[in-house]
Amino acid sequence: MKLKNRLNIVCVLALIFACASGTSALATEVFTWTDKDGIVHYSDLPSDSAEVLEIDVPQVYKPGTVELAKPSSEVQAESEDPPLSAAQQRRERLAKEREERREAKAETKQMCARHRQRLEQMEPARRVFYTDESGEYVRMDDDQRMELIKEDKDYIAKNCK
Repeated sequence: MKLKNRLNIVCVLALIFACASGTSALATEVFTWTDKDGIVHYSDLPSDSAEVLEIDVPQVYKPGTVELAKPSSEVQAESEDPPLSAAQQRRERLAKEREERREAKAETKQMCARHRQRLEQMEPARRVFYTDESGEYVRMDDDQRMELIKEDKDYIAKNCK
């Protein structure tokens, strides 16, 4: 019974010493082994004469800083936006669709205004003049004028209220 207590005390002291030691606190690996007398040893270097068990210790210290490192889950959470819930995704989709409808409505309203304006210019006038590609002032023939009037009326009937 005394041997077990001594062994436990030695293990605890060795662990405390290993944690308190500056070099082993910075180590990313801790090695432990039991010698021939049954004493458990902890070190940042493996032993040549005994069986070695390697223990991985998560890095909680960033060398060169005083701050403790954040767990990787917190770092990942900060770097990425949290995933959106189904309700949030639906709200964003509806808002996008609403904005697209608003833009389409504004474009249709603008096109209706253009067609109405052109119709007002061409319908009562028998003579319509325009500037062609070469920059000359040319009179539009009646067939072209009637074609544009029909096009404007069709567009207004179909798209404008």
